[in-house]
Amino acid sequence: MSTIANLSIRESKRRKLILSGNLWKTVFWITTPLAIYALFNYFYGFIDFLLVSTMGTADVATVFFIEDIKGAISAIGGGIAIGGAVFVARHYGANDLESARRNAAQTLILALSISTIVAIIVILFALPILRLFNAPDEIINTGLGYYFVQMASTIVIAVNSVYMGIERSKGNTTMVMLLNIIAMIIKLILSTVFVLVLHKGIIYVGFATLIAQLFLMILGVYILFNKKNSIAIRFKDLKPDLAIMKGILVVAIPVIGGKFFFSLGRVIVNGLAAAYGTIAIAAFGLASKLAGGPGAIAGIFEESTASIASQNIGGGNLRRAFKTYFVANTQAVIAGFLGMLVVVLSIDTMITWFTTNSTPEFAILAKSIFAFEKFSIVTGATTSIVAALFIGFKISKVTLILNLLRIYVFRIPVLLLMLHFGVGPVALGYVMFISNTSTALVAILLIVMFYRKVKHFGYLDMRYQDSTPLVKANQ
Repeated sequence: MSTIANLSIRESKRRKLILSGNLWKTVFWITTPLAIYALFNYFYGFIDFLLVSTMGTADVATVFFIEDIKGAISAIGGGIAIGGAVFVARHYGANDLESARRNAAQTLILALSISTIVAIIVILFALPILRLFNAPDEIINTGLGYYFVQMASTIVIAVNSVYMGIERSKGNTTMVMLLNIIAMIIKLILSTVFVLVLHKGIIYVGFATLIAQLFLMILGVYILFNKKNSIAIRFKDLKPDLAIMKGILVVAIPVIGGKFFFSLGRVIVNGLAAAYGTIAIAAFGLASKLAGGPGAIAGIFEESTASIASQNIGGGNLRRAFKTYFVANTQAVIAGFLGMLVVVLSIDTMITWFTTNSTPEFAILAKSIFAFEKFSIVTGATTSIVAALFIGFKISKVTLILNLLRIYVFRIPVLLLMLHFGVGPVALGYVMFISNTSTALVAILLIVMFYRKVKHFGYLDMRYQDSTPLVKANQ
């Protein structure tokens, strides 16, 4: 087993902070770079959306529709990255750097190979897939090329997800932030040039995303294989290890299923929203964008929760792992409410940015949907953080259960009922509020039940009452 001497001074301090430092400060400092990245990511997506809106409502609806399909496909590589990162964090927290390295390598192989196969399939069957989800002809005619580029980019995104997951598992969120901000700047520059200067269509917006992600992938792969990395992947580590892969997939498959079916459900909801017309799909997308900024900042606590909890479980400290949930959720709710307040106070100004080529009906509808969508900022974060803690305990099926409940119990059936009874397009806002609030309540119930179980019966060979930070034991 590797020793702490293998880590740099900075990395040793960060590991000690995660395992035995003040948890309120730990969660805040580990999450802050991710929150800054999430904020930049929101602005980049917001500006991207703004650029597309200059082309017309059909283009806005097309981007929103295809982005959700892309989200479903990206969930595969992203789920594998999350599953692998749990094992990396566990071994890293236990100071077994050799095992952490091998798990990182196997995660990379799995994510790259499976994502490539899936991307090829969805590109070959593009038209049947779009028609299956009730995409209007206007969206198909406008966005088929954009669809091809976005599906190809899911392969690159899968590799980037592995890199970012491994860095987060070590608590190295600053590097994740910096590289992603650089990639976003490249993306914004390219999108602006393609749309405003060269007056190209939305396919070039997709090219801008792909180029930026390729840049990030090159840097990420270099860091993953760099010998200065404490868990640098070696070429011999890339030899398939079925035992490790099986373990990763056991955790990853429910995560993939949860994320895939969640994004798939959003596509189905978009298809149902088509009954209200293309304007309704575009307004729904705008409302989601308005809530996306504060929602991303609040939800980013999910990633720090998973890595901090996983390291502490690896270090034998169950009590601290559970406290991580409480601290992260409290900070996320505060961040979410503050972000919500900012958007609510500035919504009239923000909406006008998207209505230059749209009818007044579009702005009114987007604002009506957002009036209910905004509450998802807090409830969605709570659900994500609960799921993250369960992932830290390798109980990833909770992610699948919560996402299935959110979409296929609390959202799609409710929307179908509203369509049946003739509720107008503002129903899209109603279902977001109902589904996210209901799911958050179920998530809280699950974490309370699990906490009581672990407190009384322990977890694996660890007892809750005997939890002590591993860092102190090593010193």
